[in-house]
Amino acid sequence: MTGRYTNNIQAAILYEGGDAIYPSLHLNAFRAATLNNQLPLKVVQEDRHFVLMMGPGEFRILVTYFPRPADAAVFAPTLGSAVTTLLMPDARERVRRHTAHVLVEVHHGVMGGVTDNAEVAGFFSQIGMQRPGATLREFNMRVEILGEVCRHLLKVQPASAIHWTQNNMLIAGEQFTAFLDQPQPSMLTVHPKLFAGEPVPGFNETPAGLLTLGGADYIGREVYVAPAPIPWIDLYDAALAFMRVAILPNGYIVPDDETFGPENGDYSYRVRHLSAEQHPIGMREPSYALTLRFSRQHSYTTMEHETRTLISGGMRSVAAALEPDRAKRRELIADWEQKERTAKSVGNSLQLYRKGEGGSDEPSPASPPRFGGGFVRRTAVFGRKH
Repeated sequence: MTGRYTNNIQAAILYEGGDAIYPSLHLNAFRAATLNNQLPLKVVQEDRHFVLMMGPGEFRILVTYFPRPADAAVFAPTLGSAVTTLLMPDARERVRRHTAHVLVEVHHGVMGGVTDNAEVAGFFSQIGMQRPGATLREFNMRVEILGEVCRHLLKVQPASAIHWTQNNMLIAGEQFTAFLDQPQPSMLTVHPKLFAGEPVPGFNETPAGLLTLGGADYIGREVYVAPAPIPWIDLYDAALAFMRVAILPNGYIVPDDETFGPENGDYSYRVRHLSAEQHPIGMREPSYALTLRFSRQHSYTTMEHETRTLISGGMRSVAAALEPDRAKRRELIADWEQKERTAKSVGNSLQLYRKGEGGSDEPSPASPPRFGGGFVRRTAVFGRKH
């Protein structure tokens, strides 16, 4: 499993009035802090409103102050997201009012964001070279450093909002450090794009589903969670849990058509690995789909989950009862044993169930989004002029 590991990631810090920012001067404390953390940074280029710093492994940080508003069109996708409105009801006003901004960029290698282009990435693969910064460790480093640069600049002068372009999140300035202090992946790097589902009899909660934006940076594909009549934040937490299992040191992607949930059985999701042609909302790219089957907290269950049966007995006796052919039986046992080893490597276990009645838990296509704008895989990054 390999993530997308976006190389050039940016944050735009929006200011409403206030004093000018002088990046080289105002980031002296940041450079001292990174030196204490064994990450020496050298200033290789600077002027009044710009600084370029370089660190080990061709790591680069560019910070530029612009005494003018950013291009309003860049914010259109995130302003169309329901999550942006839920977390910051006055988001549009904050964007409209800002008068200046700082653009912070971090990347590995001299080519920067060029390596994020699919054709360029394919060329690196063809010649047997790894893209600069194309590991989870280096991606996490970029996220951490980008966040810390923003944190230091917010100490210099409070900001109205921060636009984190890697996942198109727009975050209120006063809330940014709380986002930054969460373990990753979180909403700082994985944006839940919400859409409406059809009402479910007996439930007051309006069903919502979501598609992640930024999940592919960790696990190579975005995660689609089918609409269900439970709070959307619980669906989002399940998507993050699915990703965290995958990025553990011995982690793994839950196999296709198997179930996923905590050991205590509080919830269960059916996992599907969908091709580009199968994408539930037509994004034309491979995805992982989760469909809720059971939630103890919300008293929700599907017929298939309700009627399933736990198979007792050891693997060999179960295989003997299910498969008369000896060779196929050996293959079945080997497959189960491998899955058990994989699950145990991250502290989980393998349980065998006989599938229930009532049809499969296939991810259902979504209704047309009713919670805001359409889905965008990547936003246009901020431009740079010197």
